[in-house]
Amino acid sequence: MNKVALVTGIRRIGSHIASALLEEGYDLALVYSTSEREANSLKELASTKGRRSLAIRADLRDEASYGCIVREVENYFGRLDAFIHLASPYVRIPFEEVTLKDFDDHMLPITKAFFFIAKESASLMKKNGGSVKGRIVAFGDWAVLGTPYKEFSAYFVAKGALHTAVKVLAKELAPHILVNCIALGPVLRPEGMPPEDWGRLLRNTPLAREVPLRDVIDLTLYLLRVEGMTGEIIALDGGRHLAGSGVRGQVP
Repeated sequence: MNKVALVTGIRRIGSHIASALLEEGYDLALVYSTSEREANSLKELASTKGRRSLAIRADLRDEASYGCIVREVENYFGRLDAFIHLASPYVRIPFEEVTLKDFDDHMLPITKAFFFIAKESASLMKKNGGSVKGRIVAFGDWAVLGTPYKEFSAYFVAKGALHTAVKVLAKELAPHILVNCIALGPVLRPEGMPPEDWGRLLRNTPLAREVPLRDVIDLTLYLLRVEGMTGEIIALDGGRHLAGSGVRGQVP
């Protein structure tokens, strides 16, 4: 029986990771909110490779969705081996303008969804055989480890809580479920960022280049194979945590 991975956030980096999981032989449960085109494309790819796939439309700001997602996975596949959480809004909001809704709009899909989907996933993973019954990988942010920048306060508070949740869950779910985190740096230019700002950012990063998508995929796959690591937050950021934001003014 093929292993099953649940992936939240299938746009941009998530779509590449999902494609790589299909190449690795996983069946996929794909959670999306607005990325219907990416979900359909990944389902077509799964079909061409003889893999099963399930697309689940859900708003991760809705707390009721968390348990429903895992129940759909269990009903369709009967098992779960990996949960990979990439879903994350990234909205620039001047600090003086941050509202309670802005805060919740980041905290709910980034942190609360991760915690409770992981909790539900673990219950299903524990039915698997072997000493390692499941693996959970979250995607954090280099700046929580180093230098948060201005005008993304709700985002960074949520990512900081996500990093803490990884460590807490690693301890709670040991020894049979491993929980780790990749703290990403500059991989793909953010939508809306001018190319000249992106170029200046990269020039001020120690490695002076983007983190290759292949590195992100390879590290994700490694964390889905490793047996002796849990509770780790790994910076994959081209050394950006050593240099800070690397861009003048308010550009991250």
